[in-house]
Amino acid sequence: MPEPFLIHVDGEPVEAQPGDTVAASLLRAGITTFTRSIKYHRPRGPFCLEGSCGQCLLRVDGVPSVQACRAKAAPGMRCERQNAPLGNVENDVFRAVDIVFPGGLDHHHIATFSRTAGLLALEVARRLAGLGELPDTASPARPGKAQTARVAIIGAGLAGLAAARAAAFALGEGVVVLEREAAPGGSALLNLDPARPGSAQSFESLRAALGAGARLVCDAEVVGLYPDEGKGLLAVRGPDGLTALRAERVVVACGGTSQPLPFVGVDRPGVYAARGLIKLSRRCGVLIGAPRVRPGPAVPREGAPKLAVVGEGRELELCSEALRRCGYEICAQVPAPLVRRARGNPVRALDLIDGQRLRCDGVAIALPPAPQHELATSAGAKARWDASLGGFPVEVDERGQTSVPWLFAAGSVANLPPIESGRVAGAAAAAFEDDHG
Repeated sequence: MPEPFLIHVDGEPVEAQPGDTVAASLLRAGITTFTRSIKYHRPRGPFCLEGSCGQCLLRVDGVPSVQACRAKAAPGMRCERQNAPLGNVENDVFRAVDIVFPGGLDHHHIATFSRTAGLLALEVARRLAGLGELPDTASPARPGKAQTARVAIIGAGLAGLAAARAAAFALGEGVVVLEREAAPGGSALLNLDPARPGSAQSFESLRAALGAGARLVCDAEVVGLYPDEGKGLLAVRGPDGLTALRAERVVVACGGTSQPLPFVGVDRPGVYAARGLIKLSRRCGVLIGAPRVRPGPAVPREGAPKLAVVGEGRELELCSEALRRCGYEICAQVPAPLVRRARGNPVRALDLIDGQRLRCDGVAIALPPAPQHELATSAGAKARWDASLGGFPVEVDERGQTSVPWLFAAGSVANLPPIESGRVAGAAAAAFEDDHG
């Protein structure tokens, strides 16, 4: 079996396991404060654990603002926590800004009695804020690539793979599936609901799609989607650089993203997305909550870490049960409206509006994922607000077609059943040329 190896965090050695992300290694070691907020220097730690929230940014091997939850740990990797001007992220003295300015800090109006004093105040504010410092060295230039496809599918979860299967059976070659993770499957790999399609169904669709001529590309994150003379132009970021992919039709099936709740302390280290914790456990074998005495390793704990799970409806029930299967003790399932504030750094207690205080090792937020509509809407597709989702699902017709003729959507991004909507959208995308050619 592959052996553990060391990475370095602020100069201290931290053991990492093969397959770890940087975030997984730090959390296993009991490190929960990853950075400081850019203005008030409040402690920040990972929340979503899937690359959507930006709360786990580290300087990695001289490159600033790297998402620790997506960066793969490698032997000898040098990681530095950001946004603490004196270098002490755990005890940043500039955290005192909350005490000095209890009503909030408007840096645009500090020392405005004098032009010189105002400019000095702005310069101090500029130096204390920001997201890290410039890289140590310039990155080497890497030439981009240009490719074409008949149908490009964004996301290799249940909806994306069902779309790929339908499109590939209709077209054969020319169908490409782009997945930003290292493996296909999406949220189906979490197996949250035994009554719904899971990883077995996703891999069945994958085998069928590949057998019919579709091509799967993993570690390929679509960072832009643009109209291009009646077709789609995708900016795809991968390990080897940027690819401009021109596709005749595009199916957006990138699912949803975990979201926080509006209570005091929700942005503190120790509050995580429930789905992110499930993914962290299943992919890296990490459970949060182990105490750590700096500079040593995490202290072994007796018993399972205790989680307070906060959320709504079916998502609250499913995530709580899945977290139990991962090895957590669920000390409470709390309806979202009952939470008043989280306490501690990392969070070790949850105050409720009725005066109760729940002791825990962390808080998990279990809300329905918000549709990741941004790629579709940036290309012109219409979306609508859905209060039950807390987000904007993309509007589609019965064929899965959006308000942009060459653009289709399926699955959670359109708040539709994944397999059936994927099949419909994939088939419609494949037939689009016949209707409009």
